[in-house]
Amino acid sequence: MNIIFSLITTLSLILLLIKNPQGILETFSSSTNKAINISITLICVYAVWLGIIEILNATKLNKKIAKLLKPLISKLFKTTEENTIENLSICFASNLLGLGGVATPLAIDSMKLLEEQKNNNGQVMLFVISASSIQIFPLSVIQLLYQNGAISPYDIFIPSLIASAISTIIGVLLVKVFS
Repeated sequence: MNIIFSLITTLSLILLLIKNPQGILETFSSSTNKAINISITLICVYAVWLGIIEILNATKLNKKIAKLLKPLISKLFKTTEENTIENLSICFASNLLGLGGVATPLAIDSMKLLEEQKNNNGQVMLFVISASSIQIFPLSVIQLLYQNGAISPYDIFIPSLIASAISTIIGVLLVKVFS
């Protein structure tokens, strides 16, 4: 993947040099500014949500969420270990809210716990569900659309819900069929 990305970047730079050599500096500086603004926005959004997750942990609400999701998680991941179920529950909740960046550290911890349990099918299932990332509220995308001046940033809601639900269902079914 790194090779493909490097080739595309190199080809783009060569084409930019041929087509508009004086625009290179302007393009780099405007792209850098956009990247910094997007990064700062996402850092702020994720910091707030990671704080909320810490509050959930401190108030033991994560255990209540885990209790609600335990039947589903136990069935999907073939695990009964409480710590794994708690991590997976908060990971799912983050993904449902469209906060993939918040869910990633939780998914990594869950992957380690599943690995300790030698639960390969659970690891594959977690990877597939995390990659398809079913989202009820794509908050990160809505925030980015709003910040970049979209007239109606919430229009992404229904298409995102449909696409992520279909991809997650197909992914789960494929894991079940091939495992």
